[in-house]
Amino acid sequence: PWSPTEAAPLKRIRGSVLGIVGLGRIGTATAQRAKALGMDVAFYDPYKQDGYDKANGVRRVETLEELLKQSHAVSIHCPLTEETRHLLNTDTIALMPKGSYLVNTARGGVVDTACLPDAIVSGRLAGAGIDVFEWEQPPPDDPVVKAWRDPDHPACHRLLVTPHCAFYSEQSLIDLRV
Repeated sequence: PWSPTEAAPLKRIRGSVLGIVGLGRIGTATAQRAKALGMDVAFYDPYKQDGYDKANGVRRVETLEELLKQSHAVSIHCPLTEETRHLLNTDTIALMPKGSYLVNTARGGVVDTACLPDAIVSGRLAGAGIDVFEWEQPPPDDPVVKAWRDPDHPACHRLLVTPHCAFYSEQSLIDLRV
């Protein structure tokens, strides 16, 4: 049937909390766009100077746990370091509200992607957008790749997987060359 209920349940994003991990240049640009959509933007970045939150109209939280517990969607924008490797994993994703979303366009190793299909099947995550993996060419037995390629897997249609090309457009290729 042709009905909006086919996409249910859909929730309005205005007023929901977007949690940003890493508020550098790209994290800040993401925050500004989310604010324009009416989202409440909170960020966790222990290296960001004081006052940045007020200057940009976003909320700082002091711990990753505090950010995850309140975020309806989490967007990753931090570098991959020993400190951030698998920062998002089974335990930290379990802190997020049921039905949340996770997006990683930063670096693959920040998220332990092996736990994502189970988090989606359990309902902890409503979906995930993954533009980066720990390896440039993820192995075919990677749990996210397997779930994404299997139309019968319960997480298949809740995963958006791209090959580190979130930047891509014909114009961006020209900009890169310039």
